Amino acid sequence: MDDRGSWHGIERSLLEWYPTIDSTKCNDCGMCILTCGNDVFRWNMDRNEPLVQNPGKCVIGCTTCGKLCPEDAISFPDDPKKFVRGVILKYKIFPKVKQDLEERIRKFPDHSVHLKVIENE
Repeated sequence: MDDRGSWHGIERSLLEWYPTIDSTKCNDCGMCILTCGNDVFRWNMDRNEPLVQNPGKCVIGCTTCGKLCPEDAISFPDDPKKFVRGVILKYKIFPKVKQDLEERIRKFPDHSVHLKVIENE
């Protein structure tokens, strides 16, 4: 996702991907807040529990908070692989993904490697 609120050229608000907390299962441990690096969650001081404050900041396909929740209290709208594949097909985003990859490698050259191919003599 970039600073304009899009994901590989798709308006982020069109993509309904974010966690939901089942308050009947949640033990209020805060693991979701500590494991999310995108500021999706906030702590409700009045109720002493986590809440999804910034759903549009959730990385498309990410389920880290749900995987690490000890009470299995966090769910997502769909299987991540199925959801992402559906987005790829619906919006035909591969050209934009390739462009984004090229831009990232230019910006962060240490994210690429050069491997020598050893030919058999």
